[in-house]
Amino acid sequence: MLSVLMFCPQFRPVVGGAERQAEKLANALVSAGCRVTIVTPRIDSESPDIEESGGVRIERFPLTNLSRRFPFPGIALLNIPSILWQVASAVRMRLTDNDVLHCHLASLQTAGAALAGRLGGIPVLCKAAVADQRSDLGEIEKTGVSGHLLAWLIRTLITNWIATTEGVEQALVRAGVTPKQIVRIPNGVDLSGISAQHSDGNLAHRFLYLGRLSKNIRRDVPTLIRAFDRLAVQHPDVELALVGSGDLFEETFALVTACEARDRIQMPGLDDADKWLSWADCFVLPSRIEGLSNALLEAMAAGLPCIANDIPPNREVLVDGVAGTLVPVGDEERLLEAMQRMASDAAHVHIMRAAALNRVRSHYGIESVASRYIALYEELIRNSDR
Repeated sequence: MLSVLMFCPQFRPVVGGAERQAEKLANALVSAGCRVTIVTPRIDSESPDIEESGGVRIERFPLTNLSRRFPFPGIALLNIPSILWQVASAVRMRLTDNDVLHCHLASLQTAGAALAGRLGGIPVLCKAAVADQRSDLGEIEKTGVSGHLLAWLIRTLITNWIATTEGVEQALVRAGVTPKQIVRIPNGVDLSGISAQHSDGNLAHRFLYLGRLSKNIRRDVPTLIRAFDRLAVQHPDVELALVGSGDLFEETFALVTACEARDRIQMPGLDDADKWLSWADCFVLPSRIEGLSNALLEAMAAGLPCIANDIPPNREVLVDGVAGTLVPVGDEERLLEAMQRMASDAAHVHIMRAAALNRVRSHYGIESVASRYIALYEELIRNSDR
């Protein structure tokens, strides 16, 4: 039985796109006959040390962040080696009987995990998430001299990288990772979802944004709100739901409150994604920067026609506009036009829905993604034995 140890810098109860994708992949690997353990720092003191979920074992360890406990200048010089040591120790003691270490996102903590894997003699790989000019490593370098040293350390320790899209791969290359160190494997989505609940003959009346409302996510939700407010003047039956939470929730709520159509805009906060995917007729993703959006894949698998900002990862998923409508970033007029067409052209809705389903079924099924990871793990293990 192939045994996979996954490291996540954060995990439940903190759940974002990376964490959800890690758990989906872990569950699919278990279904394929692998043994999977996720090791992660304890974020919430109430979380159990050990948890079993869907056949996946989750193990949490205590982590002391000196920068948060003692926020004074210069503490980073002590905090960086402290976290490296804590994480490396926690991961090293869990390497026994595991064949490969799969890290999710590049970070200070990931460097500690990778160090443990290298010292333990098992293959280490890291899945990157950032597709803008900076990449995961570039984001780390933004912190200054210590960030540059940390990025160098990560490049040294991790020689196997996963890029979910061409944009992520190019960002890694710009950050100094050689192309031969990168394998392209996309995020995966469960294809046994709720697509049958959406009728082919309907217009789109209910528009959905699903994702965090946060500065570090970089989604152009204000442009979506303005475009919808104008759409609502022409179509009195349309609705919008902005489902998610984050540090921009209150600011976004204030924008909604100022809208003429505020009574037709819902902001439930963090809520069950499947419920809102069932509710919606059209999904809108106003990304400024993206790696590969899990919410976009989930919407496509749910049988929703999609509108997304025209950036490389969205363009790749939607096949240059064949499997969904692409609009320029920040272009309120084009976004309004795309939503108007969804609300008035049933034939277009049908074409976009069918194209989205075909695309996600042929390229992004989680079982297929898991099989590609298993093949990669086995190759890395064979090479490490040479």
